[in-house]
Amino acid sequence: MADTSLAHIPIPRPLLNHFVAKALAGRGTPVRALDIRPHDDDRFDAIVTVTWPFVPAIPIAFTIEQQPRFPESPILVMRWSFLGGLGAIASRLMSSLTLPDGIRLDGEYLLLNIPLLAAQSPAGAMLGYVKLLELHTREGEMIIDAELAVPA
Repeated sequence: MADTSLAHIPIPRPLLNHFVAKALAGRGTPVRALDIRPHDDDRFDAIVTVTWPFVPAIPIAFTIEQQPRFPESPILVMRWSFLGGLGAIASRLMSSLTLPDGIRLDGEYLLLNIPLLAAQSPAGAMLGYVKLLELHTREGEMIIDAELAVPA
């Protein structure tokens, strides 16, 4: 029998965007700022501000399509689409991005490989204990649901 621990962690939009800003700081990407706007039903918008002159902020809508399943398929799958009439500019931006290990674009899907993304952080040490890790949203906040189990 394994000892388990459950966590339900709501992250309000201001705190979420603070974490995002810290993650972007000092990176040599064309993304200057990212404003995440969570909505109900596992949906959120990301307003991307780039460093290119005369390019307005680019709004992108995301819907969480598939939660990771540990350990067999630890991939978070999101469908993305551009909001408004900036599709051509945004497509150019997306094709110019060098994405970090663990993040992959596959057509209209963004795939996040949780183990690869966590490997470079303190959270990487916990991955062997993860039984459930899901990302959900409701208006104004992201929610992380997790279950960790320590073998007896």
